[in-house]
Amino acid sequence: MATIPLLELGPDPQERGRTHGAVLGQAITANIETYLSRFEAAGADRATVMDSAEEWLDFIERDNAEYAQEMAAIAAAARVSRAQIAMLNARYEITYLAFGNEARAANTHLEQEGCTSFGAMPEATANGHTLLCQNWDWLEKVHGHTFVQRVRRAETPDAGKPSFIGYSEAGIVGSKMGVNAAGIGLCVNGLVTPDDGTTGMRKPFHVRCREILDAWRFDQALAPIVQTDRTASSNFLLGHSDGEILNVEATPKWCAYLSPEDGLVVHANHLVKETRTPSQMERIAPNTLYRGPRLERILRRHVGTLDAESVHTALCDHFSAPAAICRHADPALPPEKRVITVASVMIDLDARVMHVTDGPPCQAPFQAFPLNAA
Repeated sequence: MATIPLLELGPDPQERGRTHGAVLGQAITANIETYLSRFEAAGADRATVMDSAEEWLDFIERDNAEYAQEMAAIAAAARVSRAQIAMLNARYEITYLAFGNEARAANTHLEQEGCTSFGAMPEATANGHTLLCQNWDWLEKVHGHTFVQRVRRAETPDAGKPSFIGYSEAGIVGSKMGVNAAGIGLCVNGLVTPDDGTTGMRKPFHVRCREILDAWRFDQALAPIVQTDRTASSNFLLGHSDGEILNVEATPKWCAYLSPEDGLVVHANHLVKETRTPSQMERIAPNTLYRGPRLERILRRHVGTLDAESVHTALCDHFSAPAAICRHADPALPPEKRVITVASVMIDLDARVMHVTDGPPCQAPFQAFPLNAA
Protein backbone atom coordinates (compact mmCIF):
# COMPACT_ATOMS: atom_id res chain seq x y z
CA MET A 1 0.00 0.00 0.00
CA ALA A 2 1.33 3.41 -0.96
CA THR A 3 1.85 5.79 1.93
CA ILE A 4 1.28 9.53 1.82
CA PRO A 5 4.39 11.37 3.07
CA LEU A 6 4.05 12.79 6.59
CA LEU A 7 6.17 15.80 7.55
CA GLU A 8 6.74 16.42 11.26
CA LEU A 9 7.17 20.18 11.59
CA GLY A 10 7.58 22.76 14.32
CA PRO A 11 6.69 26.37 15.11
CA ASP A 12 9.39 28.07 13.02
CA PRO A 13 8.23 28.87 9.45
CA GLN A 14 11.74 28.78 8.00
CA GLU A 15 12.42 25.37 9.54
CA ARG A 16 9.09 24.12 8.21
CA GLY A 17 9.94 25.37 4.75
CA ARG A 18 13.43 23.88 4.76
CA THR A 19 12.10 20.45 5.72
CA HIS A 20 9.26 20.67 3.21
CA GLY A 21 11.56 21.66 0.34
CA ALA A 22 14.31 19.16 1.18
CA VAL A 23 12.02 16.13 1.61
CA LEU A 24 9.58 16.89 -1.22
CA GLY A 25 11.88 18.53 -3.75
CA GLN A 26 11.14 16.11 -6.59
CA ALA A 27 7.40 16.27 -5.98
CA ILE A 28 7.55 20.09 -5.92
CA THR A 29 9.33 20.15 -9.28
CA ALA A 30 6.72 17.76 -10.69
CA ASN A 31 3.86 19.95 -9.45
CA ILE A 32 5.41 23.05 -10.98
CA GLU A 33 5.50 21.33 -14.37
CA THR A 34 1.97 19.95 -13.94
CA TYR A 35 0.50 23.39 -13.33
CA LEU A 36 2.49 25.16 -16.03
CA SER A 37 1.26 22.53 -18.49
CA ARG A 38 -2.32 22.92 -17.25
CA PHE A 39 -2.15 26.69 -17.64
CA GLU A 40 -0.82 26.25 -21.16
CA ALA A 41 -3.74 23.97 -21.96
CA ALA A 42 -6.05 26.78 -20.82
CA GLY A 43 -4.31 29.21 -23.15
CA ALA A 44 -1.91 30.91 -20.72
CA ASP A 45 1.74 30.81 -21.82
CA ARG A 46 4.44 30.12 -19.23
CA ALA A 47 5.97 33.58 -19.35
CA THR A 48 2.60 35.19 -18.60
CA VAL A 49 1.96 32.77 -15.73
CA MET A 50 5.35 33.45 -14.18
CA ASP A 51 4.88 37.21 -14.50
CA SER A 52 1.63 36.77 -12.59
CA ALA A 53 3.42 34.58 -10.04
CA GLU A 54 5.92 37.39 -9.35
CA GLU A 55 3.02 39.72 -8.61
CA TRP A 56 1.45 37.17 -6.28
CA LEU A 57 4.80 36.69 -4.52
CA ASP A 58 4.93 40.42 -3.77
CA PHE A 59 1.32 40.37 -2.60
CA ILE A 60 1.79 37.43 -0.21
CA GLU A 61 4.94 39.00 1.25
CA ARG A 62 2.85 42.07 2.15
CA ASP A 63 -0.24 40.14 3.22
CA ASN A 64 1.21 37.36 5.41
CA ALA A 65 4.92 37.61 6.19
CA GLU A 66 5.11 34.24 7.96
CA TYR A 67 3.52 32.45 5.01
CA ALA A 68 5.99 34.18 2.67
CA GLN A 69 8.94 33.14 4.85
CA GLU A 70 7.85 29.53 4.66
CA MET A 71 7.49 29.75 0.86
CA ALA A 72 10.97 31.25 0.54
CA ALA A 73 12.50 28.44 2.63
CA ILE A 74 10.71 25.82 0.53
CA ALA A 75 12.09 27.37 -2.65
CA ALA A 76 15.66 27.48 -1.35
CA ALA A 77 15.61 23.89 -0.10
CA ALA A 78 13.93 22.54 -3.25
CA ARG A 79 16.25 24.60 -5.48
CA VAL A 80 13.47 26.30 -7.38
CA SER A 81 12.60 29.98 -7.61
CA ARG A 82 10.44 31.82 -5.11
CA ALA A 83 8.17 32.80 -8.01
CA GLN A 84 7.64 29.13 -8.88
CA ILE A 85 6.59 28.41 -5.30
CA ALA A 86 4.35 31.50 -5.36
CA MET A 87 2.79 30.13 -8.56
CA LEU A 88 1.84 26.93 -6.73
CA ASN A 89 0.49 28.81 -3.72
CA ALA A 90 -1.55 31.21 -5.87
CA ARG A 91 -2.45 28.54 -8.43
CA TYR A 92 -6.06 28.65 -7.28
CA GLU A 93 -6.36 32.28 -8.36
CA ILE A 94 -4.43 31.70 -11.60
CA THR A 95 -6.33 28.50 -12.32
CA TYR A 96 -9.78 29.84 -11.66
CA LEU A 97 -9.19 32.92 -13.73
CA ALA A 98 -8.44 30.55 -16.60
CA PHE A 99 -11.43 28.39 -15.71
CA GLY A 100 -13.64 31.46 -15.61
CA ASN A 101 -12.66 32.22 -19.19
CA GLU A 102 -13.40 28.63 -20.17
CA ALA A 103 -16.79 28.79 -18.48
CA ARG A 104 -17.70 32.00 -20.27
CA ALA A 105 -16.83 30.28 -23.53
CA ALA A 106 -19.12 27.38 -22.45
CA ASN A 107 -16.47 24.91 -23.55
CA THR A 108 -17.80 21.75 -21.94
CA HIS A 109 -14.82 19.70 -23.11
CA LEU A 110 -12.58 21.28 -20.48
CA GLU A 111 -13.02 19.13 -17.38
CA GLN A 112 -12.15 20.76 -14.07
CA GLU A 113 -11.94 20.27 -10.32
CA GLY A 114 -14.93 18.39 -8.92
CA CYS A 115 -14.87 17.97 -5.15
CA THR A 116 -17.82 16.62 -3.20
CA SER A 117 -17.84 17.43 0.52
CA PHE A 118 -20.08 17.03 3.54
CA GLY A 119 -20.29 17.75 7.23
CA ALA A 120 -21.97 15.50 9.79
CA MET A 121 -23.14 16.78 13.17
CA PRO A 122 -22.91 14.67 16.36
CA GLU A 123 -26.53 13.50 15.99
CA ALA A 124 -25.69 12.01 12.57
CA THR A 125 -22.63 9.99 13.57
CA ALA A 126 -22.32 6.65 15.32
CA ASN A 127 -19.93 7.93 18.01
CA GLY A 128 -21.46 11.39 18.47
CA HIS A 129 -18.42 13.13 16.95
CA THR A 130 -18.45 15.93 14.38
CA LEU A 131 -17.09 14.94 10.95
CA LEU A 132 -15.92 16.86 7.89
CA CYS A 133 -15.38 14.73 4.78
CA GLN A 134 -14.75 15.08 1.08
CA ASN A 135 -13.46 13.60 -2.12
CA TRP A 136 -10.79 15.94 -3.45
CA ASP A 137 -11.02 15.57 -7.23
CA TRP A 138 -8.19 17.22 -9.08
CA LEU A 139 -5.52 16.71 -11.73
CA GLU A 140 -4.42 13.10 -12.09
CA LYS A 141 -0.80 14.23 -12.36
CA VAL A 142 -0.94 15.70 -8.84
CA HIS A 143 -1.53 12.22 -7.40
CA GLY A 144 1.65 11.03 -5.68
CA HIS A 145 2.81 14.62 -5.17
CA THR A 146 0.84 15.43 -2.02
CA PHE A 147 1.66 15.20 1.68
CA VAL A 148 0.35 15.48 5.22
CA GLN A 149 1.95 17.95 7.62
CA ARG A 150 1.74 17.64 11.39
CA VAL A 151 2.72 21.06 12.69
CA ARG A 152 3.36 21.29 16.43
CA ARG A 153 3.03 24.78 17.83
CA ALA A 154 1.44 26.37 20.91
CA GLU A 155 -0.54 24.56 23.61
CA THR A 156 -2.64 27.61 24.54
CA PRO A 157 -3.85 30.75 22.73
CA ASP A 158 -1.58 32.93 24.84
CA ALA A 159 1.48 30.99 23.64
CA GLY A 160 0.89 31.29 19.89
CA LYS A 161 -0.92 29.59 17.03
CA PRO A 162 -2.41 26.11 17.49
CA SER A 163 -0.91 22.86 16.29
CA PHE A 164 -2.66 21.28 13.32
CA ILE A 165 -2.60 18.35 10.94
CA GLY A 166 -3.38 19.06 7.30
CA TYR A 167 -3.27 17.73 3.74
CA SER A 168 -1.75 19.68 0.86
CA GLU A 169 0.19 19.52 -2.39
CA ALA A 170 3.98 19.52 -2.45
CA GLY A 171 5.14 23.13 -2.56
CA ILE A 172 1.94 24.60 -1.10
CA VAL A 173 2.10 25.94 2.47
CA GLY A 174 -1.63 26.08 3.23
CA SER A 175 -3.53 22.85 3.87
CA LYS A 176 -6.85 22.56 2.05
CA MET A 177 -8.14 19.99 4.52
CA GLY A 178 -7.19 19.68 8.17
CA VAL A 179 -7.98 20.05 11.86
CA ASN A 180 -6.20 22.02 14.55
CA ALA A 181 -5.72 21.66 18.30
CA ALA A 182 -8.78 23.81 18.97
CA GLY A 183 -10.97 21.31 17.13
CA ILE A 184 -11.47 23.58 14.11
CA GLY A 185 -11.59 21.69 10.80
CA LEU A 186 -11.65 22.59 7.12
CA CYS A 187 -12.67 21.08 3.78
CA VAL A 188 -12.99 22.96 0.47
CA ASN A 189 -14.62 22.92 -2.97
CA GLY A 190 -13.96 24.83 -6.17
CA LEU A 191 -16.54 27.25 -7.61
CA VAL A 192 -16.63 29.35 -10.78
CA THR A 193 -18.59 32.58 -11.32
CA PRO A 194 -18.40 35.45 -13.83
CA ASP A 195 -17.10 37.68 -11.00
CA ASP A 196 -13.84 35.73 -10.77
CA GLY A 197 -10.94 38.02 -11.54
CA THR A 198 -12.98 41.24 -11.34
CA THR A 199 -11.94 42.35 -7.84
CA GLY A 200 -8.17 42.48 -8.39
CA MET A 201 -5.58 40.81 -6.20
CA ARG A 202 -6.87 39.66 -2.83
CA LYS A 203 -5.63 37.26 -0.14
CA PRO A 204 -5.00 33.94 -1.98
CA PHE A 205 -7.15 30.90 -1.24
CA HIS A 206 -4.27 28.83 0.19
CA VAL A 207 -3.25 31.67 2.52
CA ARG A 208 -6.83 31.81 3.77
CA CYS A 209 -6.71 28.04 4.40
CA ARG A 210 -3.59 28.41 6.55
CA GLU A 211 -5.11 31.30 8.49
CA ILE A 212 -8.25 29.23 9.19
CA LEU A 213 -6.12 26.52 10.82
CA ASP A 214 -4.18 29.25 12.66
CA ALA A 215 -7.35 30.15 14.62
CA TRP A 216 -8.19 29.19 18.20
CA ARG A 217 -11.84 30.29 17.96
CA PHE A 218 -14.53 29.63 15.36
CA ASP A 219 -15.16 33.34 14.72
CA GLN A 220 -11.43 33.80 14.12
CA ALA A 221 -11.51 30.90 11.63
CA LEU A 222 -14.32 32.55 9.68
CA ALA A 223 -12.52 35.89 9.49
CA PRO A 224 -9.99 34.96 6.75
CA ILE A 225 -12.91 33.98 4.51
CA VAL A 226 -15.35 36.82 5.06
CA GLN A 227 -13.37 39.91 6.07
CA THR A 228 -12.02 40.71 2.59
CA ASP A 229 -13.19 40.27 -0.98
CA ARG A 230 -11.72 37.37 -2.93
CA THR A 231 -10.07 37.08 -6.34
CA ALA A 232 -11.71 33.75 -7.15
CA SER A 233 -14.78 31.88 -5.95
CA SER A 234 -14.45 28.96 -3.55
CA ASN A 235 -16.50 26.97 -1.06
CA PHE A 236 -15.31 26.57 2.54
CA LEU A 237 -16.74 23.90 4.84
CA LEU A 238 -15.79 24.68 8.45
CA GLY A 239 -16.54 22.69 11.57
CA HIS A 240 -15.81 22.67 15.28
CA SER A 241 -15.53 19.73 17.65
CA ASP A 242 -18.13 21.33 19.94
CA GLY A 243 -20.70 20.31 17.32
CA GLU A 244 -20.85 23.25 14.90
CA ILE A 245 -20.61 23.26 11.10
CA LEU A 246 -21.00 26.11 8.62
CA ASN A 247 -20.61 26.01 4.83
CA VAL A 248 -19.57 29.29 3.17
CA GLU A 249 -20.09 29.87 -0.55
CA ALA A 250 -17.52 32.62 -1.09
CA THR A 251 -17.65 34.43 -4.43
CA PRO A 252 -15.39 37.43 -5.11
CA LYS A 253 -17.96 39.95 -3.83
CA TRP A 254 -20.38 38.03 -1.64
CA CYS A 255 -20.74 35.13 0.79
CA ALA A 256 -23.75 32.88 1.33
CA TYR A 257 -24.13 30.42 4.18
CA LEU A 258 -25.49 26.89 4.53
CA SER A 259 -26.01 25.16 7.87
CA PRO A 260 -26.69 21.45 8.39
CA GLU A 261 -30.26 20.18 8.16
CA ASP A 262 -31.08 17.15 10.28
CA GLY A 263 -27.37 16.69 10.96
CA LEU A 264 -25.98 16.94 7.41
CA VAL A 265 -24.75 19.56 4.96
CA VAL A 266 -23.44 18.51 1.53
CA HIS A 267 -21.82 20.57 -1.23
CA ALA A 268 -20.38 20.00 -4.70
CA ASN A 269 -19.07 22.66 -7.12
CA HIS A 270 -22.05 24.84 -7.97
CA LEU A 271 -23.71 27.59 -5.96
CA VAL A 272 -26.68 26.45 -3.89
CA LYS A 273 -27.53 29.42 -1.65
CA GLU A 274 -25.87 32.36 -3.42
CA THR A 275 -28.18 34.00 -6.01
CA ARG A 276 -26.51 37.38 -6.57
CA THR A 277 -24.12 35.98 -9.17
CA PRO A 278 -24.50 33.06 -11.60
CA SER A 279 -22.84 29.71 -10.96
CA GLN A 280 -20.70 28.62 -13.89
CA MET A 281 -18.92 25.42 -12.88
CA GLU A 282 -21.84 23.37 -14.20
CA ARG A 283 -21.22 24.80 -17.68
CA ILE A 284 -17.78 23.21 -17.56
CA ALA A 285 -18.54 20.17 -15.41
CA PRO A 286 -22.28 19.29 -15.35
CA ASN A 287 -21.50 16.37 -13.01
CA THR A 288 -21.56 18.81 -10.08
CA LEU A 289 -25.35 18.97 -10.41
CA TYR A 290 -25.89 15.36 -9.33
CA ARG A 291 -22.88 14.58 -7.16
CA GLY A 292 -24.04 16.63 -4.17
CA PRO A 293 -27.71 15.53 -4.11
CA ARG A 294 -26.74 11.90 -4.72
CA LEU A 295 -24.18 11.88 -1.90
CA GLU A 296 -26.74 13.43 0.45
CA ARG A 297 -29.32 10.73 -0.35
CA ILE A 298 -26.73 8.00 0.28
CA LEU A 299 -25.65 9.52 3.58
CA ARG A 300 -29.18 10.10 4.89
CA ARG A 301 -29.74 6.35 4.86
CA HIS A 302 -27.14 6.18 7.65
CA VAL A 303 -27.96 9.27 9.70
CA GLY A 304 -27.29 8.42 13.33
CA THR A 305 -24.90 5.58 12.45
CA LEU A 306 -22.36 7.26 10.16
CA ASP A 307 -18.88 5.83 10.73
CA ALA A 308 -15.65 5.35 8.78
CA GLU A 309 -17.03 2.35 6.88
CA SER A 310 -20.26 4.01 5.76
CA VAL A 311 -18.45 7.24 4.87
CA HIS A 312 -15.86 5.37 2.81
CA THR A 313 -18.59 3.40 1.03
CA ALA A 314 -20.55 6.56 0.22
CA LEU A 315 -17.46 8.25 -1.22
CA CYS A 316 -16.88 5.20 -3.46
CA ASP A 317 -20.11 5.75 -5.44
CA HIS A 318 -19.60 5.38 -9.22
CA PHE A 319 -22.88 6.64 -10.68
CA SER A 320 -22.17 8.20 -14.11
CA ALA A 321 -18.52 7.07 -14.03
CA PRO A 322 -15.93 8.33 -14.66
CA ALA A 323 -17.54 11.67 -13.70
CA ALA A 324 -18.81 10.26 -10.41
CA ILE A 325 -18.51 11.01 -6.70
CA CYS A 326 -15.51 8.64 -6.85
CA ARG A 327 -13.74 10.16 -9.81
CA HIS A 328 -11.61 8.36 -12.39
CA ALA A 329 -9.68 9.70 -15.37
CA ASP A 330 -11.59 10.24 -18.58
CA PRO A 331 -9.42 8.81 -21.41
CA ALA A 332 -11.19 11.11 -23.87
CA LEU A 333 -9.45 14.11 -22.30
CA PRO A 334 -5.81 15.09 -22.87
CA PRO A 335 -3.50 13.96 -20.02
CA GLU A 336 -3.00 17.46 -18.57
CA LYS A 337 -6.78 17.81 -18.03
CA ARG A 338 -7.60 14.39 -16.61
CA VAL A 339 -9.16 14.48 -13.16
CA ILE A 340 -9.34 11.77 -10.49
CA THR A 341 -10.18 11.61 -6.82
CA VAL A 342 -6.66 12.35 -5.64
CA ALA A 343 -7.73 11.72 -2.03
CA SER A 344 -10.77 11.02 0.09
CA VAL A 345 -10.65 12.70 3.46
CA MET A 346 -12.60 12.07 6.67
CA ILE A 347 -11.75 14.37 9.58
CA ASP A 348 -12.91 13.47 13.09
CA LEU A 349 -12.85 16.85 14.80
CA ASP A 350 -13.35 15.45 18.32
CA ALA A 351 -10.51 12.93 18.02
CA ARG A 352 -8.35 15.41 16.01
CA VAL A 353 -7.65 12.66 13.44
CA MET A 354 -7.57 13.06 9.67
CA HIS A 355 -8.16 9.92 7.59
CA VAL A 356 -6.89 10.09 3.99
CA THR A 357 -6.87 7.71 1.01
CA ASP A 358 -3.99 7.69 -1.44
CA GLY A 359 -6.05 7.97 -4.62
CA PRO A 360 -9.69 7.05 -5.35
CA PRO A 361 -11.34 5.49 -2.29
CA CYS A 362 -12.46 2.45 -4.28
CA GLN A 363 -8.77 1.62 -4.69
CA ALA A 364 -7.36 2.66 -1.32
CA PRO A 365 -8.28 2.47 2.38
CA PHE A 366 -8.27 5.36 4.82
CA GLN A 367 -4.90 6.04 6.45
CA ALA A 368 -5.17 7.63 9.90
CA PHE A 369 -3.12 10.75 10.69
CA PRO A 370 -3.74 11.84 14.31
CA LEU A 371 -2.77 15.31 15.43
CA ASN A 372 -1.68 13.93 18.77
CA ALA A 373 0.50 10.99 17.78
CA ALA A 374 1.46 8.52 20.49
